[in-house]
Amino acid sequence: MNSTGCVSGRETILSAKWSHNWSNSLRQIDLDRFGILPLIPRKALHSERMRPGSVGIKRKHGGFMRNCVYVFAVWLVLAGTGCGVRSANVSAEADKPVASQTAKKREDTVVIPVQAELPRRGDISSHFETTTRVDAENRVQVVAEGVGECVKVLAQEGDRVKAGQILAELDKTEALAMIGQTEVHVRQSKTALDIAEKSLAEGIGAKAERDNAQFAHEQALATLNMQKVNLDRLTIKAPISGIITRKNIQEGQVVATGVPVFSIVDPASFMLVIAPPEKELARLQVGQIAKVKVDALGEEEFEATVRRINPGVDPLTGTVKVTLDFDPGTREKLREAAFCRVRLVMETHANALLVPKDAVVEENARKYLFIVEPAQEESESEAADKPAENPAAPPAETAEDSLSDATDEASDRVYVATRVEVQTGLEDANSVEILSGANDNSLIVTLGQHTLKSGSHVRMTNATDEILSKAGLSAEEALKIAKEKRANEEPSAAPASKKRLR
Repeated sequence: MNSTGCVSGRETILSAKWSHNWSNSLRQIDLDRFGILPLIPRKALHSERMRPGSVGIKRKHGGFMRNCVYVFAVWLVLAGTGCGVRSANVSAEADKPVASQTAKKREDTVVIPVQAELPRRGDISSHFETTTRVDAENRVQVVAEGVGECVKVLAQEGDRVKAGQILAELDKTEALAMIGQTEVHVRQSKTALDIAEKSLAEGIGAKAERDNAQFAHEQALATLNMQKVNLDRLTIKAPISGIITRKNIQEGQVVATGVPVFSIVDPASFMLVIAPPEKELARLQVGQIAKVKVDALGEEEFEATVRRINPGVDPLTGTVKVTLDFDPGTREKLREAAFCRVRLVMETHANALLVPKDAVVEENARKYLFIVEPAQEESESEAADKPAENPAAPPAETAEDSLSDATDEASDRVYVATRVEVQTGLEDANSVEILSGANDNSLIVTLGQHTLKSGSHVRMTNATDEILSKAGLSAEEALKIAKEKRANEEPSAAPASKKRLR
C-alpha cells in the first residue's frame, strides 16, 4: 500500500470518530429551521452525511470538513440565542413609558414639609447694646453737722422736699444753755466797755484800758454768734429740692458730726451713663437716638438722646463715657439706680432687603439661605404639556401669586430647596439685611431649613406643628421620619411581575 493510501485511511478513521460523536449530538437539529442551510457549502449538502435523517459514515473521504461544518453550525445557534435574549430585554426596557418611570421616581423621592415666604423691604439699624443704671447729676448725701440726740424726724423716704425744708431736729438743750451764758458775758463786756470809754473821756482812765474792754466785748459777741450757728446745725435741712431716696436716722438716735442721715436726688436730672468701646467713637455723635427699657417698668420702651460725649478714652477700660438724656415726661417715670437695657442706634439702612433672622443658616463661618424652586422634572413635564402662548393672554403671575398658589397646592406640587450662599449686612433682633445671593422674588425657607440639604425635595405647607416637630432633627432623621409617614399614608404598590424569556 502506498503512502497516499495510508494517509487516507488514517483520515477516514479519525473522521469516523468525530462524525460519530457529532452526529449523535446534532441528530435532532433541523438545520433548515435555524436558517443555517444557506451557510453550508453546496458540495457538502449533496453528501450523504448532510442529508436529512442520515446517520453514520457512508464515505471515507471528506469527514473532517463535515465536522468543521457541524461545529460552525452549533456556534451560530448558540450565539443567535444569546443575542435574542439580550435584544428582548433591551426592547422591553425601552418600551416602558417615560411617564411610569417618572412616577416611580417621584414615589421614591422623600418630600420634606417646609414654610417659605418672600423677603420684604424696610429700614434696619445696627445697635450698640449695653446695660446700665439710672443716675442723677443732682444727688446729695445729707450729713449731720452737729452732735446730739435726734428728737424729731420730719421726712421719710419717697417724700418730695424743697430746698431748706427741715428734715430732722437734734436735742438743743445744751446749745441753748451755752448761748444764754454767752449772752451774759456779752452784756458784762458791754458794760465794762462803756465805763472805760467814759473814764477816758474824763481823763481819769487810760486808753489801754478802753481798748482791752473793747476787745473783750467783741470776743463775747463772736462766741455768741458761733453758738448760734451750732444751734442752727442741730436742725437738719434739705440742701436741694428733690426726692428722699434714703433715710438713716430715727428718733432717739445719737448722731455724730459727718454721719449721713438722708439721701436726696433731683428727678429732673435723671440721665444714663454708658461706656461704648473706643472703636465706636467715630460713629458716635450728639443727638443719636437710644432705645431704653427699664426692668422696673416692665416692657415699656423709652427714648433717650446722646447729650454729651467725653472726648477722652479711659486707659484702664478702653471705653468712652457717653451721657444720655431723657425728656421731662420720661424722667418722672424713672427711679434712681433702676436697671436699664440700652440699644444705641449706630447706623440705619433704608429700604433694605430683609429676611427673618432664623432663616439664615451658618456653617463654617459662611451664611446660607434655602431658596425654593420648582422641581426640574415637574418643570419639564409642564413645559411639554403647556400649549403655545397666546399673545392676548394675561401677564404672568407675580411672585406673591406664585407663593399663594404654591401654598394652596402644597400637597400636589413638589419643589426643590437650593442652598445659596448670601452676603449679609445689618441685623437686628428679628431681621437680617441681604446684600447679595437673593432678590425680592426669592422664596426663602423660614421654617424647617435646618433639616434640609441642597437639592432636597420639599412641600410648602402652613402646618407649623408638623415642621416644628422636625426642626430640631438632623437631615437624616427628618428624611427617615418623612419616609415612614409617607409609607403609612400611601398603600404600597404591588411589585410588578417579571417575565423570563424561555
